[in-house]
Formats: sequence, C-alpha cells, structure tokens
Amino acid sequence: MNEIKKNEPLHSQVYSIVKSMIMEGEFHPGERLIETKVAEKLKVSRGTVREAFRMLTKDDLLVQIDGNLFVYNPGAQDILDIYECRKSLESLAATLAANNITEEQLNQLNLIIENSKEALKTGNTKELIYYNQQFHDIISLASQNKQLIQLFEVINAKTLYIRNCILKDRPESFEDLVNDHEQIYLGLKDRDPEKATKKMCIHIQRSSEIASASLHSQAGKSEASLN
Repeated sequence: MNEIKKNEPLHSQVYSIVKSMIMEGEFHPGERLIETKVAEKLKVSRGTVREAFRMLTKDDLLVQIDGNLFVYNPGAQDILDIYECRKSLESLAATLAANNITEEQLNQLNLIIENSKEALKTGNTKELIYYNQQFHDIISLASQNKQLIQLFEVINAKTLYIRNCILKDRPESFEDLVNDHEQIYLGLKDRDPEKATKKMCIHIQRSSEIASASLHSQAGKSEASLN
C-alpha cells in the first residue's frame, strides 16, 4: 500500500490510495466501504476519507445505496453502455489519430506492443492490463481533439476497473487483444483512417464480447456456489 506523504493534500492521497486498492481488487465489487474502518487503516481522519470517497463517487467507482457506499459492481447493461461509448469515442480517436499521430507516439505504440508480447510469454496479466490502458490512452491523445480526450477521461476509470475485474480472469483473451493492437498500429502507421477505424471497431467489439462472457461466467459461478 502507498504511504501518506506530508507534502500532498491528504484527501488527494487517500483518494489515490483507495482508488488503487479498488483497481487492484483489495476492495471487491459490491463491497461496502465504511469511513471509520478506512480512516483507521490509513491513519487519517474520517473527514479526509469522506472527501476522498466523494471524489471516488464522482468517478462512479463508489456507489451510494440507502446512505451506504459500495464499490462499483458492473452489471451486463453497464458493460454494454460503456463499450458502446468506447466504440464511438475510440473509433473517432483512431480516425483522427491516423492523420495527427506523431512519430514519437507511433514509436510508443510499437514499444507497448513489443512489451505486451513479452508479457504474453510470461502470462503477466497485470502488465498486459497496464499496457492495454497505455495503448488506448496514447491513441486518445494522438487524436489532438481536446473534447474527445475529456470525454474519454470520463469513462476511463470505469473502463480500467472493468479490465481489472474481468480480464484478469480471462488471460487467454490477451493474445487476440494484442493482435488487434498490432493491426490498429499498422493502420495508424500507414496514415490510413479507414483501416485504423475499422480495426479499432473490431477490437472494441471483441473486448465487449470478452467482458460480457466473463460477467456471465462469474454470475454462473456465484449461482453454483449458492446451490
């Protein structure tokens, strides 16, 4: 766990720490978070935790139900909604990036793909999720469209959270996703908006199907454990 530093606002530090704990699965989907317990764990005041929780609620990583706060637990409709938004935003990002991406950004994408292939060999799921996020972030920035980048950031936390919750349970899916990234990269390298956009659409659709299949699988396991 990260330690509290004296030279940064406490609530911002607590926000980052709790967010990392949620993203890394230390707090589980649907788990109730209690101010006093988190304050005791991090050795800070309840007011500091309350402000951090407010920020996490704004990110939709915490959800308030009947006065209690729970870790976001995505359902089938949530995943469908998010991936529909991603398909529109990231397809547009790919279209614009094909014309605006810099050589430095292309080199970064190529390095991410190479690093992803190495992570595939060792089965390092955590690194694969990290490189996946980096790949999409760079394309968003390469669009050079400020409004698109801002919209992308709105769903970024949820998207990463879904990746962390779902992709870690489906390591076999990463090879297809990395292959998709390579095809998107080639479209961008060729400065071919049509190709980059088409490959991005295929990629997001594949990601959506993987997420949905994993959610159904998890639901089936939960039902079996109750019987």
